[in-house]
Amino acid sequence: MLTEIDATVLYSAVRLTVQYSDGGQRRSMREVGTGFIVQQDRGRCDARYLVTNRHVVDPDYQKFRRWKLEEVQVSGYFQHPRDRKGVPEFQEVTFLNPAPRWPSAWHLDVAVLPLDGAGVQMEVNEGSGRFNTLPGSALAKVHDFVSGDITVGRQVLMPGYPGLDKRAAHRPILVSGVIATDPRYAAALGGEDYEDQVLCHAFSWEGMSGSPVLCMVPRPVAWDDWDHTGEMKLTPVLAGVNAGHHKVRDDATAGAITRFVRGDVLRSLLAEMSTD
Repeated sequence: MLTEIDATVLYSAVRLTVQYSDGGQRRSMREVGTGFIVQQDRGRCDARYLVTNRHVVDPDYQKFRRWKLEEVQVSGYFQHPRDRKGVPEFQEVTFLNPAPRWPSAWHLDVAVLPLDGAGVQMEVNEGSGRFNTLPGSALAKVHDFVSGDITVGRQVLMPGYPGLDKRAAHRPILVSGVIATDPRYAAALGGEDYEDQVLCHAFSWEGMSGSPVLCMVPRPVAWDDWDHTGEMKLTPVLAGVNAGHHKVRDDATAGAITRFVRGDVLRSLLAEMSTD
C-alpha cells in the first residue's frame, strides 16, 4: 500500500512515445504524454497495467482518423524500493503491436495497456525493463468521493514529464495543487460538464497528460488489520488520471486549471479486464 510520497512515487511516472502508421507511412509522435503502471495483486501472479490518456494512444480519438497504433515506447527511472537513497536506474522498453483498452464512454479520456500475458511483445532497449509501480489497492473507490474523503480543498500531487519549448523533461517533476470542484458531481467549466471528472487548481504543462493524480486523504493509523490507534494520518490515494489542462488561450502550453478522470472509473476498467 502507499504510505507516503517519496522517490518511488515520483519515478512511478513514465514518459511515453507512441508511433502511428497510415498506409505504410510511419509517423513518430515524440514525448506525447506521461503514464504510470498499476500493479494488481492476483494472488500468486500479479498483473501490471500501463495507464495513460486515451488521446495519447488512440489516433482515432484525435485527428488521425484510420491510423493504427504501432508501438509504445516507455522510458523513465527505477528507484529500488529497498534502497530509496540509491541511484535510480534509467529504463527504456518498447511494446510492439499494443492493444490498449478504454471505457466505452467517449468522454472518459483514459486508456490501459496490459503488460503481462499472452500476446504482449516487449523489447528492452536499456536497463532491466523494470519500473516503479503504484498498487491497485491505492485506487480510489466511489465511496471515497461520496463520503467526502476525497473532496474540495484536498491536496493533490502529480508526477509527470512536462514539455517546455517542445522538449520533454529528462526526469519527472512533481506538481501540487488542490481539488477545485465537488468530486461528487460532474466538473463544470465554461458551460461544459465533465461526467466522472474533477477539476483541480494545479499548474500543468503539455506532456503531463496521463499523470497519476494522488490525493492526500486522512486514514486511521493502524497497528494491524483489526485495530488502530484512533489517530489519523494523511495518506496518498490514487484519485485518478490527469486528462490535461484548460488553456486560457489557444497557443497556451500550460494552465492552472487541470482535469482528471476519477479513480473509480479506472478501477472499474481494470476489474473488467481482469475477467476477460
